[in-house]
Amino acid sequence: MRKRDFFHTGLDVARSECQQHRRLGAINGMVLAGSPAGAADYYVDGNVAFTGSGSLDEPFSTLAEAIAASNTSIQLRDNRWWARRNRIFACGDHEITEDLTVFPEKCDIIGFGYDVEAKPCLTGHHTIAAIATGYARGTRWFNWRFQNDNAGETFYLPTLSYACEWHGCDFEPLATGSTHAIRLVDDNRGFKMIGCRILQSVAGGIAAGVFAEGIKVEGNGQHDMIIAGNFMRATEGIHVIAGAANYNMIIDDNIIHSTAIAINDVASLAYVTNNNVITDADADVAAGEQAIVCNLSYANGNFVTGTGTGIKNAPFPFQVVLTS
Repeated sequence: MRKRDFFHTGLDVARSECQQHRRLGAINGMVLAGSPAGAADYYVDGNVAFTGSGSLDEPFSTLAEAIAASNTSIQLRDNRWWARRNRIFACGDHEITEDLTVFPEKCDIIGFGYDVEAKPCLTGHHTIAAIATGYARGTRWFNWRFQNDNAGETFYLPTLSYACEWHGCDFEPLATGSTHAIRLVDDNRGFKMIGCRILQSVAGGIAAGVFAEGIKVEGNGQHDMIIAGNFMRATEGIHVIAGAANYNMIIDDNIIHSTAIAINDVASLAYVTNNNVITDADADVAAGEQAIVCNLSYANGNFVTGTGTGIKNAPFPFQVVLTS
């Protein structure tokens, strides 16, 4: 499919592209032909009265339907698509309300249309089931707004959820009680969050709740992760618990405003570079451990500001001389 501005055009795709889909075998059971470089394309419109076949002209009404169809097609041996990627294009003027339990394997989920901004809103909480057939591996989200609707995680990824990514997405908590934007447990190698925002909820123009932790990384084998170029407003921005084999983890170029510790790498294996950190806690302590906790040998180019303290725009690692 030709490059188009999906963020603004919604489902207004040129008729010639519809014809191209048909020429490529647009509907073959529940398997839709995509671009020559990819596998299958599926479409979701949260505003349709009745669900369709998942084609451009007859979109599904829910993401769950598109995910099920994508997972069926990507595993078919006769189309030899297992080395390619499916795509799901989804829109909804205000919000799509679903609680997902399965991710599409090797699939991009691309948001377009409008909510408050030029991206659709998915309202719910998504506890992905334990991996049995390879699902929740290689899922990438682009251009979404996620509203948490319970006192828990927005996304919970179980063990072996490989290479799941979020790009250009927003995460919004409840006014109170939301725990994590994303929680990863044990061997979620290849996780990426790039260019996203973990926001403070706003009600009636008044700032309300924040996530207890923006991103929590638990367990072992959490390697090859990138958390870069994000904005986070949370009680604690990033929390990596102690674990073995958490190698090649990069936390870079983030803006984090935390109530407590902004970056808390208990494992001491992450490369913490070029972050700008604001903490409401007291940063006037040796090594700034109320702002950033990490392996100082792996930290470079960070700046810390402690609101209400003497630390303003101080380079980290830094040494504070305490006076009596």
